Amino acid sequence: MTRRLCTLAAALAVFASVAVLPGTAAADPYVEAVAGPAVSPAIGWTQLGLADRMDIVGANQPSDTSIPVPSGVFPTMLTGEVGSIVNVTDGRLDILDGRGVVLGVVPIPPGAISVPFSVDIAAAQVAEGRAKLSFVVRNAGPAATTCTQPPALTLSGLTTTFSGPAPDPVTVAGFLPGYLDRIVIRVGRTPTEHQQQAALDLVAKLTQLYRPMPVQIDVSDDAAAPADSPTTRVIDIRDGGRPGITVENAGTPAAVLAITGTGEQLVAQAGLFTDRRIGLAQSDSAVMVSSREGTDLTSTVKTFGQLGISGQTSVAGTTTLYTGFDAAAFGVGPISGATVHLKAHYTPIADGEGSLLLRSGATVLAARSLDGSGTLDITGDIPAEAITSNVGLALELRYIPRQECAPLNDRVTFSVDPQSTVTVTPGAGNRGGFPALPMAFTPDFDVAIDSPDHLRFAAAAINLIAQQTQVTLRPRITRLSDAAGSGTGVLVVSGGRGLADAGLRPPLLPADGDTVDVGTTAGAANTLVDLHAPLGMVQAFTDRGRAVLAVTGTGDWSLVDTTLDHVRGLPNRWGSLTGDVVATGIAGQTVTLSVNEGDSMPHQPAPSDGWRWWAWASVAAVGAAVLAAGATVLIRRRA
Repeated sequence: MTRRLCTLAAALAVFASVAVLPGTAAADPYVEAVAGPAVSPAIGWTQLGLADRMDIVGANQPSDTSIPVPSGVFPTMLTGEVGSIVNVTDGRLDILDGRGVVLGVVPIPPGAISVPFSVDIAAAQVAEGRAKLSFVVRNAGPAATTCTQPPALTLSGLTTTFSGPAPDPVTVAGFLPGYLDRIVIRVGRTPTEHQQQAALDLVAKLTQLYRPMPVQIDVSDDAAAPADSPTTRVIDIRDGGRPGITVENAGTPAAVLAITGTGEQLVAQAGLFTDRRIGLAQSDSAVMVSSREGTDLTSTVKTFGQLGISGQTSVAGTTTLYTGFDAAAFGVGPISGATVHLKAHYTPIADGEGSLLLRSGATVLAARSLDGSGTLDITGDIPAEAITSNVGLALELRYIPRQECAPLNDRVTFSVDPQSTVTVTPGAGNRGGFPALPMAFTPDFDVAIDSPDHLRFAAAAINLIAQQTQVTLRPRITRLSDAAGSGTGVLVVSGGRGLADAGLRPPLLPADGDTVDVGTTAGAANTLVDLHAPLGMVQAFTDRGRAVLAVTGTGDWSLVDTTLDHVRGLPNRWGSLTGDVVATGIAGQTVTLSVNEGDSMPHQPAPSDGWRWWAWASVAAVGAAVLAAGATVLIRRRA
């Protein structure tokens, strides 16, 4: 007998009605885990939304941070490097959790320049989804004063691994454990438009579900693609039959989650993966009876609390707080500038001097003296040239006591007010290119592909974009001709002819054979380069004020896979790229270029002929790097 969970779903404030069909029930979907926990690759702290650098000044002074811990996993290893070691004599670095329990000790030998470390933090206390860590320098030397150089060091390259059970699933809820490294979505050789839409919706939702862990989600046209490891799951999307979600081959390594339905009913099933509501489906099948997506609130103003910006420290001498925000969190698309209104509270300074400098990268936003008021209220503008999808902020603090040679416990405590705000200015007048990802695609954007067998490239690009933002993406399958006239961002997977017919002008436009057309805008003088071999490219550019991400190639499209794998292997995915082109040639070497956008500003809208010679020379260099020795690059100019 069908049991409806509509009332339960309403009570839990989810915008869906879920019907659970009879099957093998399990109160806890993880109870049948028999294998040991699976361990994730090392995840950089920037991917976790944290600064991957910490400056520690002074002995016996804790420097605190907290690691986000996704549901169903626990942190295991913390790795990094101790560097910039100053005045540490026969010292060590203690790492403690929120209870004060010592998790590990990093010895710092005399005269050491840098010390790599790896510490087991599996015993760390996890509270409210975060594991608090404290770093304390212990030093055997004499107590420092403001007249002496205090012990100091820097932690950099910080990464964390996570671990969690990955049992053979028996229920819908248990099909997605706390940790996976890969999900394969099968759609068959000739997926319908509804299968394509459901697949891309799943990619966006599942990527968001697993953030900040970068789970690779692939779309495959192989109807029999198996799970190749215990930490891989296979989802089969079938257009036809009764709508529903069913675990087939439950309790075995060959388990598959089948998603079925006709037309829009099929697409609606993806709504079960919007958030952790999937945990309600504790049998081997369920069906989305109805679904209404929640509306993301877009705003040009958000508080630090809403953006996850926080910071507190104590200072004697100088110290720096590193933080930042996700520009995509505003949900307004690309932004061309931002204003930071910083409020803070600190220990009033009666005897001494203090100051704060606020900067973004190398750009100073504001500076102010600290006084006896104990409150700070300053405003600074982030210019277009400093805008990327992930904007970094640094608060440089200085406190010098008036007492000569004061002890280092004469300190000022500084705390950022979560009611501080960031106000953004929507617009495409930023650096463009790859630095505009993912903010230019949040939350809604069009997806146009020239062939169903190219769906996997669109899925890979969406997976990589979604890993960089806390906003759930909403891709929309459409025709290239329709997308060309739309004002929203668009992801295009097409050959050069399709791009040209749609009036899109990427930095490198594939032409006949193995040639690429290098130029700026339509109608400008361009350069045609014959590389005598195929090229796989991903390009980010601006077209009529909206962002375009074009996935294209000449000849061998497996080179596009290599290009996307290159992006996947970078520490910050798209955030590690500058410029507007990343391409791979026949020799497998991947290079990046800045033809029009994505480099340092100000941008020159009308490049000189000398620039154009540099552009085609760069492309020729790509060809030379990726072709066998002796390949000839033929270049001819056209007006």
